[in-house]
Amino acid sequence: MNLLIISGSPFPGSSAAFLAEEIKAQIEQPENHVEIIDLCEWDIPLLGSPSTEEVEKFKDIAREADAIIIGTPNFHTSFSGILKNALDHLSFDQFEDKPVALYCTSGGMRNTDPLAQLRIVMRGLHALTIPTQVCASSTDYEKNEEGEYAWLSDEMKQRIARMLDSLITLATVTKSKHHI
Repeated sequence: MNLLIISGSPFPGSSAAFLAEEIKAQIEQPENHVEIIDLCEWDIPLLGSPSTEEVEKFKDIAREADAIIIGTPNFHTSFSGILKNALDHLSFDQFEDKPVALYCTSGGMRNTDPLAQLRIVMRGLHALTIPTQVCASSTDYEKNEEGEYAWLSDEMKQRIARMLDSLITLATVTKSKHHI
């Protein structure tokens, strides 16, 4: 199975990127190819600017994915602007009838508002967003002496596993349906 994780933080070394790596570690199996697109490492221009090779590559990777996992930090109870801009470059070509899972990270309390808003965007793109989602807060992870995220709680690992089980189950069904 071909899986894409989009980490929507504008900052390198973010909690959203850390969770993307943890998700990849849980889902990566010999039968799965998992790619992470950390948006802070990509040069995706504002929508309306001329398209670039990087934007076309982003579209191709998303189109080829059997399922997509989208993560965002909680910015003012919404998802990040860098993620919104990246999603605006995509269309039905990348999302129609495609299983999608969502996760967010917060510095303080857990907040599902960013994911509720992303669900509306995904519905507009005709994606099949699973009901199981992950919302992490600062109590779910810790940093090491170098200031990098290095530990994730067992409870969060279990929530990620439940989300991934739901996503893979749906992706298996939709993938076989498209190959009939």
